[in-house]
Amino acid sequence: MAMVKLKAVDNRFQADVWEQALSAEGIEYRLRTFQDTAYDGLYVSQKGYGVFYVEEADLGRAEALVEALGREETPGLEGAAALAGVIEHTLLAPEAGERELEAHLEQCREMGCVAACVSPWMVPLAARGLEGSGVAVCSVVGFPLGTQSLATKLAEARELAQSGAGELDMVFNRGLAKGGALGQAVDEAAQLAQAIVPARLKVILETSKLGPDLSAQAAQALALSGAAFLKTGSGYFGPATVQDVALLAENGGGLGVKAAGGIKDLDGAMALMEAGATRLGASSGWAIFREAQERWSQED
Repeated sequence: MAMVKLKAVDNRFQADVWEQALSAEGIEYRLRTFQDTAYDGLYVSQKGYGVFYVEEADLGRAEALVEALGREETPGLEGAAALAGVIEHTLLAPEAGERELEAHLEQCREMGCVAACVSPWMVPLAARGLEGSGVAVCSVVGFPLGTQSLATKLAEARELAQSGAGELDMVFNRGLAKGGALGQAVDEAAQLAQAIVPARLKVILETSKLGPDLSAQAAQALALSGAAFLKTGSGYFGPATVQDVALLAENGGGLGVKAAGGIKDLDGAMALMEAGATRLGASSGWAIFREAQERWSQED
């Protein structure tokens, strides 16, 4: 009997939750992680942390389990440590220096967040500071406007990947997209995704500026680009909204969704997760983590 796709998960904590749930129901499964690359004839795709597959005969039971747990799934996040597993603690303030970076990395290591997102010049320092911690280094390309040429973006992306960035957030070229050349803007993302393998690419759409219709079209077009995530925005043009997250989750063809901009507290973070976000980019990541620790320890 062939194995069929059941569910994509974005991080190891979600994977642990679903492995336990499937095992408890006696459902055989296979977890294919992003480290297993797939070649679709055009691009190498690495989408999220992994995908669960089950035997076709078990699909009905497994889908019923997904439906039953889906109402509670925002967490597989039943704990501050699990929540940290979807937070990209962010330090992109232009005035931040090495002292601020050192404090930032200490917080990242202590909370065990999924990634530290830092300015490009900080990448080599962050890679050394996080070595062996399990926290990935993330940085930005074409930030914050996305108006650089493709050649410039490619050179920046390759340099950052070679310097230790395992994830890169590239700003989508809105000028191309809004000017009727959406395909060219998507191709830029595809070329970057291929150029930085095994590092993973997130595409910053700036949904508040693209608008819902064009954001949906872009998300659909990017689904086979080789990007791993769609990101709501840079944070420079307004906060992430549950509406924009839901739009990207609905139209992204299974890509991860990173919400970024204006995420200040636990309730806001959880609302975005419930809307479909699988990553949270926040300069307040440490504060959100500490709030989660305090709240959930009181509930236990």
